[in-house]
Order: sequence, then structure tokens, then C-alpha cells
Amino acid sequence: MKGKKNQKNQNINRRNFVGDTVKIVALGSLLMPIAEACNNKRSSKPGIPGTDSTKTKRSTAKSKKKRKKWSHESLVMNTQTNVLHLPTAKVYTYYDEIKSNHLKEISRTAWSPMAENAPKLNKQQSGTILEILSLNELKQGINDEYLNTATNTLAIAFTSACENMKGYNLNTTNFRLHELMLQLIVLNTGIAVADKWQAFNSKIKKPDQLRKRQQWMASENNFNERVRYILDRQTDYMNRLTERARKYSFT
Repeated sequence: MKGKKNQKNQNINRRNFVGDTVKIVALGSLLMPIAEACNNKRSSKPGIPGTDSTKTKRSTAKSKKKRKKWSHESLVMNTQTNVLHLPTAKVYTYYDEIKSNHLKEISRTAWSPMAENAPKLNKQQSGTILEILSLNELKQGINDEYLNTATNTLAIAFTSACENMKGYNLNTTNFRLHELMLQLIVLNTGIAVADKWQAFNSKIKKPDQLRKRQQWMASENNFNERVRYILDRQTDYMNRLTERARKYSFT
């Protein structure tokens, strides 16, 4: 009797096991389409596991064109926009190319920002353009005549010719220009030491706030200290300007 009872229990367990298995398989067949739908939805989003994002990145990288290097070693005007540029490779690694049919070389001596219908300076690059042009005036040597010409050229950077659409001049915070103007005026023997502060302020515009390194132009006393410093090292400063003028010289 006991053996028959155990056999009966075993048969019941087998039937239960088979029944549970059938239920699990049936449930699985119902859930499988839902799981596949979720995976497909995830795969359609970039950067989410389930996509081969490396293929996308590689194809994007291949589609990007390598930027072309272009330069022109003279003052030029884009005749399409009537804007003046100086796209020299001595300063710019990359410069937006001006097509040859829109490019016109402009003589420095023939260009004046105040002349009627004169081409407008590229406002964003005006400080760099005028810095190079002023240094170019010193390529034949440093004397009072060339220093005066360089000073007047650099002074254009602080005029309305370089203001943007909002009437703001970015060059007021380009302290390289202030420093260069300082040197041009200090080394000019035609301007008396007592008059250099006034001469400097008549050529530049300062920002509303000066940084610590620009405190030399915050007051006449501070300015005169810099004047004395440069005059004590006059030969060194003249040699530096000569080297910079040679570097940025163009025809």
C-alpha cells in the first residue's frame, strides 16, 4: 500500500510540473513580442545600448571635410561684401576663403577709412589688421616720421570705423593695441615727455574697467612711470619693434 501511495504522488508531481511548464511557455510566447518591441524602440535612439554607434560616428567623421588652409599676404577687399581683410598666414592658420572673383587687392596708401565709399574693416579682426598695418609702417626703420604714421594708423582701431552694429568697439579691451600705442608714443622724440600722456589719450579709448596689468594707464603718474621704464630700455624696445615690423612686413 505504501509503495502505491508513493507512485501516485510521483504521478501527481509530474502532472503538476508539466502543467507549470506549459503555462510558462505560453506566458513566454505572449511576452516575447513586447520585449522585442521595447528593444527595437531603444535601438532607434542614438547612444543607447542596442545600437552600433561606432558605425554612426565613423560615417560622420568620414563625411566631415578637412578645412582648407587659405591665406593672402596683402590687404584685400571682398567685392561682394565691400569688407576689408588681411588674411595673412603669419597670424591665421585658417581664414574663410574669399573667392578669386570676389577678391581685390587694396594698396595701403590708397586706403583711408574716412574716404567716401571706402571698404569697411572686418570689425571682428580690425584690431589685428590695424596692428599689422601700423607695424608695417616701421619696416623701413624707426624714426619720428614712421612712428607718427604708425600711430595714426593704429588710432583708427579706436574710432567709429571699428564699431559693431551695437556701437561697441571691441578694440577698447584689446590691450595689445594700448601697449603698442604706448611704445609708439614713448619712442617718438617729437613728442615731449610732458606731453606723452595727453598724446596717448587723444589716440586711444579705454574700457570702463582696467585690469591689474593695465593700471599703468589709469592715471598720469602711473603712465609716466611706464614712460621712464621704456626710455631706460629704449634700445631694447626699438629692437623689439624692428623685429615685429620685419615679421609682419608685406608688400
